[in-house]
Amino acid sequence: MKRISKITGIVLISSLLWFCSGDDDTTNPGTGEPVEATKTLVETLSVPWELIWGPDNFLWVTERNGKISRINPDSGEQQLVYTIPNVSQVGESGLLGMVLHPNFDTNPYVYVVYTYNGGSGLLERLVQFTYANNTLSNETVLIDQIPANSNHDGSRLLITPDMHLFMTTGDAGNTNLSQDMNSLGGKTLRLNLDGSIPADNPFTNSYIYSLGHRNAQGLVLHPNGKLYSSEHGPSSDDEINIIQSGKNYGWPAVKGKIDTPNEQTFAANTEVIESIFEWTPTIAPSDLVYYTSNRIPEWTNKLLMTVLKDQRIIALTLNGDGTAITNEEVFLNGQFGRLRDIAISPQGRVFIATNGNSYGDTSNTHRIIEINKIEK
Repeated sequence: MKRISKITGIVLISSLLWFCSGDDDTTNPGTGEPVEATKTLVETLSVPWELIWGPDNFLWVTERNGKISRINPDSGEQQLVYTIPNVSQVGESGLLGMVLHPNFDTNPYVYVVYTYNGGSGLLERLVQFTYANNTLSNETVLIDQIPANSNHDGSRLLITPDMHLFMTTGDAGNTNLSQDMNSLGGKTLRLNLDGSIPADNPFTNSYIYSLGHRNAQGLVLHPNGKLYSSEHGPSSDDEINIIQSGKNYGWPAVKGKIDTPNEQTFAANTEVIESIFEWTPTIAPSDLVYYTSNRIPEWTNKLLMTVLKDQRIIALTLNGDGTAITNEEVFLNGQFGRLRDIAISPQGRVFIATNGNSYGDTSNTHRIIEINKIEK
């Protein structure tokens, strides 16, 4: 596949201006010493999956073994908040996505997704907890018995300004589920924060917002109002998609663009939305965020995506109306191993969660690292 150029002249000029400007972000406000390009906050985690900046100005992290912790972003002090007792961690399953209520001070709710043993196999559920006194309680199940497996479980969570909760689900290794409207597998789901189905969802009495997905692990709402996702392909066509209400993204009949006879036959009978960017061979994309700060100017106004297999951050530039990606830039290539997740503070501080150097690494040596600047 043809690649887009990695570095543009605009990025080089902005980088030079930033390093020469004496910006306060390049020095430690306490000592005046230069800030390290990277800083390891925690290095004893077991497969961190979700990393978010909380409204309490702490980092919140899930580990696939069921642990939820808060991390002081300055000292790295880690506080275990709760361990979900019935999480089943098999392969890629376990405790996955998490999001906090936007009005956390008055509504201290924590939403998480985890897999559990359903008797005849793995299942997945979306739940709400209440946070108080540095622990969680009052587990409330919002959606249960979502198909799960040792791989392809999703699951990224996002709360939009209009207080709807979006959730990505995987096909649980059963490709038929993605086109099955009676299954929640291989979909993007949309619900109210109390677990009810929004009246304006595209399919009557259904959580399903979009279908035809394989395993989306990144989800971000851009300031332009578009909802972007990153999705794992099989051996080809990892994707970036724009998620739209009621639309079909083609899996398993369509991978990436509609460019083979079989894909064209399927699309002739089913309206399919094509991805806006693809990677072949696959790179294993994970979290997706939009960076608006000038703190790291190389990333300003770009989609940032963490990558597992190819062990990097990719910065993606959108065109003016957000319908296409015009540039791809690679950063931190191979420096920290597999990169699972990324969190951004309101001040533009960047934190990443690592997942070891190889697939299946479940050791307690995974890290949370702060990226302060890009070294050339």
